[in-house]
Amino acid sequence: MNLSVGIIGLPGAGKTALFAALTRQSTSSGRSTTATVPVPDERLTVLETMFSPKRVVPAGVQFVDVAGLVKGGAQGGGLGGQFLSQLQSVDALAIVLRAYEMPDIGFGVQPPQPVEDLESILLELQLSDLARIERRLERTSKAARSRDAQAQREEKALQALRDALNEGRSARSVELAESDLAALKDLGLLTLKPLIFVVNVSETGLTAALNPDAVDPEGIRPLLSGIEEAARANEAEVAVVDAQLESELAELDDEDAREYLASLGIAETGLARFIRAAYDELGLITFLTAGKPEVRAWTVRRGARAPEAAGVIHSDIERGFIRVEVTPFDKLVEAGSEAKAKELGYMRLEGKDYVMREGDVVYFRFSV
Repeated sequence: MNLSVGIIGLPGAGKTALFAALTRQSTSSGRSTTATVPVPDERLTVLETMFSPKRVVPAGVQFVDVAGLVKGGAQGGGLGGQFLSQLQSVDALAIVLRAYEMPDIGFGVQPPQPVEDLESILLELQLSDLARIERRLERTSKAARSRDAQAQREEKALQALRDALNEGRSARSVELAESDLAALKDLGLLTLKPLIFVVNVSETGLTAALNPDAVDPEGIRPLLSGIEEAARANEAEVAVVDAQLESELAELDDEDAREYLASLGIAETGLARFIRAAYDELGLITFLTAGKPEVRAWTVRRGARAPEAAGVIHSDIERGFIRVEVTPFDKLVEAGSEAKAKELGYMRLEGKDYVMREGDVVYFRFSV
């Protein structure tokens, strides 16, 4: 299962530049607005050395660069049909927020106001959802008055969602049964989707944000504190990136990129921070398979049992699941080889009730 993230933001936030950097695409008019990029995972390199496979396949994240978000758009077309159709299919929304000064282009220097920008964007999402709920309620309420039990249940759920949005809360804040959520899935409510707040900073701001001992001449830490407070209120994750730096890193090979980051006192790319925030927000983990044919990373929801993880690979493996051989990645590295891991007892046989863990290196036994 590949994660799909829609990237949105106000003009000038660096949304499209970030998309181009993350996906190694230019910002020319002919470029695609959708791209799947590999998830950075150093464990794959370790397993490649250990198993010498024919190929290595990382997990992937699909990024969608969504155009059309402007203040007041919910009433005037900024959240129009094209915008909505792009967002309805994504798993999560990444809201890019400008946290650096815009240069003077004749209107004066524009200081960053990421918290205010975030409030404006969230309002647009809420108003867009509210409009769709109101339209759906008109039809559902007519059916409910005819004593249609399913329509009455849906009407109640829609009214709860409408009340929350009218109070300035998200649809996610409403506790609904899984059956109600499934019935309303076709609405594609935007405030039901998990959120990642992507704070786009300058290189100086990035160093200050990631290194508590560094000087903070741009006042990034107070801005970031306000965004983190908003994230807690909205059950969102926060990722700090520098779109310009990501663009420069995209032009370097992996070794040079690591050296460049190290010279700035930064341990990982913005892409890695971004994806980790998305995985955390969506409750996902990565498990691994390793052998001569292939070393591969797979994504599954946190809390999934072994047969469900097997189904991520192939439905036949889930259907015919017998057992799973499990070796924690760190134990496999400690042992130095698969054979040694078996000898030391690090490899375990688990049944259908086993709950998958981050970094499990597995082999599924099945019979169809």
